[in-house]
Amino acid sequence: MPVRRLADTTRIENVPCVLEAKISTSRTVHQRLQTISTALVIVGACGFVGQFLLPNVGTRLERVELPTFFETTTIALPDGGRMTATMPTARVQRYGGDGHFQTGWFVDAKGGHFAIGLTSDDRVAICTGRGRQLFLFELDGRPFGNPRACFTAPREIPKILQPADFPFGEVNLQQVVSVERPNASLMAILLVPLWHPFFAWLIAVVGVLGLRISRSALTG
Repeated sequence: MPVRRLADTTRIENVPCVLEAKISTSRTVHQRLQTISTALVIVGACGFVGQFLLPNVGTRLERVELPTFFETTTIALPDGGRMTATMPTARVQRYGGDGHFQTGWFVDAKGGHFAIGLTSDDRVAICTGRGRQLFLFELDGRPFGNPRACFTAPREIPKILQPADFPFGEVNLQQVVSVERPNASLMAILLVPLWHPFFAWLIAVVGVLGLRISRSALTG
C-alpha cells in the first residue's frame, strides 16, 4: 500500500509538468503558424502590388521566367519553339524547341487583353484591345519600329492574329497555330503570386486568417 500511494503521489506531482509541456508545445505551434501567416501576408501584398508594377521594370526581367498558367495564349514558332502571351502580366515569353525558357518582355496593353501573331518575316506582332495599338518585336524581344494603330483588326480582339485579321495588308502575317503551353519551371512556380492579382490577394487572405487563429489561441 505505501508503494502504491507513493506512485500515485508521483503521478500527481508530474501532472503540472505534463500540462506545462503541452502548453509550451501549443505555444510553439501557434507561434510558427503566426510566422508562416505573416510571411503569407507579406508575399500576397508584394505580389498584388508587384503585378501592377511589373511592366515598369523594363528589360530587367528579360531572363526571368514568369508564370504562364491560365489566360495564356501559346503559338508555335517556325524553328520549333513556342511563344506565350499571358494576359494578367502583359508578358510575352519565348521558349526553345526543348521547352526551355529563353527570354521575355512586357507589352503596353494598358491592363487589357492582347493578341499575338507572327509576321511573314518572323517578327512578333501584338495588337492590344485597349488603345488598338500594333507592336512589332524581334524574336528576342527588341522592338521593331514604332507602335501604330490597328483599327482594322476585328472588333473582338482574338487570341491569335491571322492574315485574315488585316484584309488590307497593313501587316503581312503568316498563319500560326495554337499549341500547348510549356511546362512551368521551378522559378515560375515560385513567382506564382506575381501571376494574377486575385491569386496574390487570396494568399494574403489565408495569411490574415492564420494570424487571427494564432493570436486567438495564444491569448486564449
